Amino acid sequence: MAEDARDESRPRLMGPLVAPPGASPAEANRPDSPLDARWNSYEANPAPWWIGVLWASFSLFGLIYLLRSMLS
Repeated sequence: MAEDARDESRPRLMGPLVAPPGASPAEANRPDSPLDARWNSYEANPAPWWIGVLWASFSLFGLIYLLRSMLS
C-alpha cells in the first residue's frame, strides 16, 4: 500500500506526445490528461505598479495628441 501511494506522487513517464497517424496534430496535446491538473501549478504574476502608470501616461498622451491634432 505504501508503494502505491509513493507511485501516485510521481508523474508517469508517458513518452512523447504524438498524434495518431492521419489525425490532427492538435490531438497530441491531450487536454484531458490527468497530469494536467495534478502537476501544473499556475501562479499569479502581476505587473508592477509602474507598468500601470506607464500605460496610463501613454494613453493620456495619445488622447491629448489626438485632440490637439483635431482642433488645429
